[in-house]
Amino acid sequence: MTTYSSSLATETNLAIQANNPDTYVVSAVGAVGTGKSSLLNAIAGSQIFATGSSTATTLTVQGEVRPWAFVPGKRYVHLIDTPGLCDSTSQDRHTVAEMVRYFKSLANGVSAFLLVFNINDIRLDAYTQTMLRLFEALLGRHFWNFVVIVFTHVDEENYDDLEEQMEAVMDPQEGFIAEIRRIHNLPARTFVPSVIFTSTQNVRMSSYAQKQLKDIYNAVVLCETRNNQRRFTCTWLRRIMTIPSEEEKSIFITNSIKEAWSSMTSSVCSTQ
Repeated sequence: MTTYSSSLATETNLAIQANNPDTYVVSAVGAVGTGKSSLLNAIAGSQIFATGSSTATTLTVQGEVRPWAFVPGKRYVHLIDTPGLCDSTSQDRHTVAEMVRYFKSLANGVSAFLLVFNINDIRLDAYTQTMLRLFEALLGRHFWNFVVIVFTHVDEENYDDLEEQMEAVMDPQEGFIAEIRRIHNLPARTFVPSVIFTSTQNVRMSSYAQKQLKDIYNAVVLCETRNNQRRFTCTWLRRIMTIPSEEEKSIFITNSIKEAWSSMTSSVCSTQ
């Protein structure tokens, strides 16, 4: 009888779960330094993505499958971490190559896009605006139905300012969400994203952080539920799936990115 080491069994199980249609697919996107990697580590309950004080610790697109920590049922999730994908000042070869890898990783569908911001920097900077315009150009406006907005660094030392910061986000006329609606012409009755304020510090000891991670889990479930139990996909992603060779896929995605980039307005929207 064949026996397996515990580590091999774990790797085998994770490979199986990666192809399981019940495994959630969650992509963290946002500007450099917002805490995307730390957030995904908190969701996984382990240090699987590199973090640090550097402003650009994550340099490549990375994907890992893990059980979703701190929620019942041990539902698995494919976590996709990203570097700065849409630097509006640079379309160098590395940036484009990472964007190609990223969009290939989405080809099987996405349960939710976690749009990550630092609670201490509540603004729509030029990078984020460029990224969102590019995503909409490539993926279509339906992608907004799968957006979950997460504010990180809601740590103990920031609790005193939290109520004021939450008001700055949620104000129906001048808040952060209202600004996204204005810039992207999204109706208030249809664009009602889940908004989570969380800490990623000492998650195993923090009931607050664990509650917020459960709220993120419920927000991801809601994305699929309100879209008829379906992941996000679109004509463009389905087209990628039909291309037989990896090289041809890369060429197709690269050309699509360049076309979308050139069609976007060169003027930068005013930041909040």
